Amino acid sequence: MKKVSILVLLMAIGGSLFSQTFERQLGMRLGTMSGITGKVVMNKKTAIQGTLGFRKGGVQLYTLLEAYKVIDKATNQNWYLYFGGGVHIGYINGYNRVRRWSNSSGYYWEEEPATGPVFGLDAVMGIEYNIPAVPLVVFFEFKPMVELQSFSRVRTNFWDSGIGIVYRFNN
Repeated sequence: MKKVSILVLLMAIGGSLFSQTFERQLGMRLGTMSGITGKVVMNKKTAIQGTLGFRKGGVQLYTLLEAYKVIDKATNQNWYLYFGGGVHIGYINGYNRVRRWSNSSGYYWEEEPATGPVFGLDAVMGIEYNIPAVPLVVFFEFKPMVELQSFSRVRTNFWDSGIGIVYRFNN
């Protein structure tokens, strides 16, 4: 009898672990880095986001871990602030704008080719609104990043902002 009760207890605990509900989202982001984005939100406190992004004639894969905070718990549960960080990897085939100096004309901008693999670190901070009537989420975010291009050049972009819309798949 003791073995049966332990077995029932283990099955109940195991079943509750596997029956957790996660909210899945799929949509698009428009900005300096535009692409297809997907997110798994766990218990409205943390999320894992993946984005297949297109920038500088290439393709990058972004993975971010985000923390969620409700903006105003007393009045509205639909506005969230999120922040976090992650990494990206990919390929570019475009141009970088480089600021140069000339004694005759002063500072000027020049474009130089940028082709090859990229590896980078990303941060993210944004605000999102969950539309209660339909399963849609709209968001605005900043995603600063630092990356190594072609194993020879470090580039930064602290002003990559974007807007997006995603569809929520609830369990």
